[in-house]
Amino acid sequence: MTGDADSAFLSHASEVAFDLGEDRFRLTTLRMRPRAVEFTETEGPSQPPVYREGAPPGTGREARRTYDWQPAAGAPSWMNMAWLLDDLAAWVGAMAEDHVVLTGVESPEPDWCDVLVRDGDTPYRARLALAAREEVLDYPGMYLRELFAEGRHRDHLAENGTLVDLRGLL
Repeated sequence: MTGDADSAFLSHASEVAFDLGEDRFRLTTLRMRPRAVEFTETEGPSQPPVYREGAPPGTGREARRTYDWQPAAGAPSWMNMAWLLDDLAAWVGAMAEDHVVLTGVESPEPDWCDVLVRDGDTPYRARLALAAREEVLDYPGMYLRELFAEGRHRDHLAENGTLVDLRGLL
């Protein structure tokens, strides 16, 4: 059950990204095969989480598994990364059923990240804003699944036809 294992890995990576984000670390690279996650320490003071609906009644991983903790539009980038990974965990199996395979995530800068996918035999980078967002990051896994499965990613291609720039859309 690769989908279940991938989902569990992404869920765990999300939890770690949240916990370390509160301590001034941000995820820079996630690889599905082999399973690997890299973080880097950020400069400046730590940024507290900012929730869309207010903080859940409880803290820690168990509270995030139980209660909605969706980041607000102005949430720090580390929190949006954790949310992205959490939502990808829910959709990675369905994406694979549509022949859209999640291969990783790269975030060389704190403000954005590239979700690395393979649609059939073609690799793509779906670029998403993590900071300075005007809207909440809403169901990114579902959005990416539908975008690639329906072929609408072609409407947003840039840079040699492999970058799908979704900053400002998602």
